Amino acid sequence: MTIPAFEQAWPMPTDPRPVVILGTGGIVRDSHLPAYRAHGIPVAGLWNRDADRARDVADAFGVDTVHHDVASACAREDVIYDIATSPAAYRDLLEAIPEGAAVLIQKPLGLTLEEADALVAICRRR
Repeated sequence: MTIPAFEQAWPMPTDPRPVVILGTGGIVRDSHLPAYRAHGIPVAGLWNRDADRARDVADAFGVDTVHHDVASACAREDVIYDIATSPAAYRDLLEAIPEGAAVLIQKPLGLTLEEADALVAICRRR
């Protein structure tokens, strides 16, 4: 039995919004940034609790802006926020991001059902 190839394609945006990435762990280095680069999606900045790690990742991918605090990383309203941190940081980051902002969360939404319910409530409110 031959399984047919599954192919999907979406048109790329002609003027993609820049992305600010919150968290610079392995998934960002190995997947997010290479994908954004391959598809021409601009990265407007990086933030990580470990500023040296954020700078290393920024240097490796040619990202000019490294934010040293959450407030400056979350100050823009014209970007998409890519949250790639531990779920333990989600609540504070979601509260810091401007209301109505577009957000991608790359990991499970919370570690327990109660935590996930609380985060969904924040997302709906904001």
